[in-house]
Amino acid sequence: MLLDRAHYHAWDGRLGSPWRAVGALVRVTLLQVIRRKAYWVLLALAVTNLLKAAFIVYLIAQLKLPTQFSEIIAERAGFSGEVRSGQETGYTRFMDQQSVVVMLLLAFSGSLLVGADFRQQVMPFYLSRKIERRHYIAGKLLAISALVALTTVVPTLFLFIEYGMLTSSFEYWQANWHVLGGILAYGLMLSAVLSTLLAAISAWLERAGPIVIAWCSMFLLLNQMATVLADKAGDEAWKLLDPWFDIHRVSSLFFGAHVDAEELTLVPQAAAVLFFIGTVALAALVYRVRAVDVVK
Repeated sequence: MLLDRAHYHAWDGRLGSPWRAVGALVRVTLLQVIRRKAYWVLLALAVTNLLKAAFIVYLIAQLKLPTQFSEIIAERAGFSGEVRSGQETGYTRFMDQQSVVVMLLLAFSGSLLVGADFRQQVMPFYLSRKIERRHYIAGKLLAISALVALTTVVPTLFLFIEYGMLTSSFEYWQANWHVLGGILAYGLMLSAVLSTLLAAISAWLERAGPIVIAWCSMFLLLNQMATVLADKAGDEAWKLLDPWFDIHRVSSLFFGAHVDAEELTLVPQAAAVLFFIGTVALAALVYRVRAVDVVK
């Protein structure tokens, strides 16, 4: 009786490509985070970091101070728009600060973004449609990557554009054009690594508690273990156990103007470690999704 009142009828239109479902998954996944007020606390922290950095950029660019005093202010404030050999830029420091917020945000949203689909048995609903497993995996990875990019890449690009506009000329952008590529490459690597790891962990552990513990242990516990082992053995190679160290070391390649010989050490090994753990995480995610039984 209720079905008759709903006036259901056959679809006479043309069916779209299943890849359109990837965009729908990204949109719905991001809305899930935005609609939860608890996550706005971490998002507000990310916005606060952006406002602070934007204010520092405004002061450095607008104050007509000698170069020596401007460099002192930039160093004390932790932000420098210039790229010099052997030094980090303010953009890399800012992205590192934002990445800490992103890691916390992902730790508490992993269950909502991926784990709930397995815990509440939503996967058969997705896969019983014209959506294949590859579409689901692509949609979830892109959704998490979009969340990472919105809180790291987009604010950093805003600071880069702001710094150039406040200099009242195109000289800054012309002299530091490679920084733009570095920001995009760093953000792409960060999004790929974090999204794959979070999706795999959330798909297997499902519940918020175990996900938070595993996620924090991967970045905090391994960091402490790697530091202790490196100090005891006197070999920095032990720090490769820390994924965050690997990400930061590889990111030095993206801002080539400040890379020196010391900074380049362990970069190939760090890249190999990131590729390995990313491949293992992706394989684990694919295996977990393929294990879902679907009746069509």
